[in-house]
Amino acid sequence: MIDGIEDNGAAGRVTALWRYPVSSIGGERLDIAEIDQFGVTGDRLYGLFDAQSGQVAAPEKETRWRPALFLSSRIGSSGQVELRFPGGDWISVSDTSVSERLTAHFGFEVAIIRYGDYFAGSESKVSPRYVASPLHIVTTESIRALEQLTGQSALDPRRFRPNILIETSSEPFQEKQWLGRGLQVGSVHSRVVEETKRCGMTLIAQPGVEERPEILRGILRHNQRNLGVYCNIEMPGVVRIGDGSYVMS
Repeated sequence: MIDGIEDNGAAGRVTALWRYPVSSIGGERLDIAEIDQFGVTGDRLYGLFDAQSGQVAAPEKETRWRPALFLSSRIGSSGQVELRFPGGDWISVSDTSVSERLTAHFGFEVAIIRYGDYFAGSESKVSPRYVASPLHIVTTESIRALEQLTGQSALDPRRFRPNILIETSSEPFQEKQWLGRGLQVGSVHSRVVEETKRCGMTLIAQPGVEERPEILRGILRHNQRNLGVYCNIEMPGVVRIGDGSYVMS
């Protein structure tokens, strides 16, 4: 046993990493992810809001917000969050034209605001619709099982918006067995706290990914609406593509 790792506790290997600087918008692939107690550094810093009502974006519930999935976000070389509109260049969220361009993209007045900042003309701070888990993990074997169960081939992991995709080769939905246990990925030590309840984001179209309602139906029928797991961070660290993952005692 090494550093608390059980014999034969290898869970798999990291094959993809993502962060999403702006909630509900396409994220960025990473080769290396720095992870602190709050999750991937730079993850979900901003949200989109209806500038009139103050309502936060909800693409899985309202079709008017679905164009969000055709925007991209990243943290640029200057450390600022940037957006890219379809067919356009990257632009900082602090650029004075961003709100106007978002409004043109969605067809109604949209603002982008950092969580914890104040909404214009209000004494209330903006916050996400739900408390995001620090770390979201999905396994390749569970995605393959979903493909077989639903007859849907080549499911893109981006549908599930994980931070970490782990390549596994054992039984499907093995994440259930990780609940309550430690999970080391790279140098990060985490605790698996709950399965991920899926919503309409899994079926919505995005660049290179077509709409497939059968996916959410399949998750509901075959795995009680769950795919992937959420984790709390017990020891921050770094995760790289190719790093191993281990179930802890």
